[in-house]
Amino acid sequence: MTSKMKAELFCLHCNKDTPHEVNYAGNTLKSIKCLNCGNEIEIRRDKLLENYAADFIDRILTKPYRMTQELEQDLTGFILSLPIRIITKPYRIAKEVEDIIKDEQDN
Repeated sequence: MTSKMKAELFCLHCNKDTPHEVNYAGNTLKSIKCLNCGNEIEIRRDKLLENYAADFIDRILTKPYRMTQELEQDLTGFILSLPIRIITKPYRIAKEVEDIIKDEQDN
């Protein structure tokens, strides 16, 4: 199912807020078109997934550093939140991946 909606967005080509047409396929954003200048941005899922994978790897690689910063900023809060975070992190990652796969299958 495809749907269209109108939105007032900032256009980089017009350099101002202009009316845009936003196109969806199901719940997935497909394209955004400026109704003033006609510039259209198409959203490519394959590129989004590539970027997501790169972002996910970056999050994994920087996790020790981010946890160290948290530890230094608030030792008590970090220690108190750690057991719950350890238990829920696998679920949160699985849910994130499941949502991506579900969106991909819907399209």
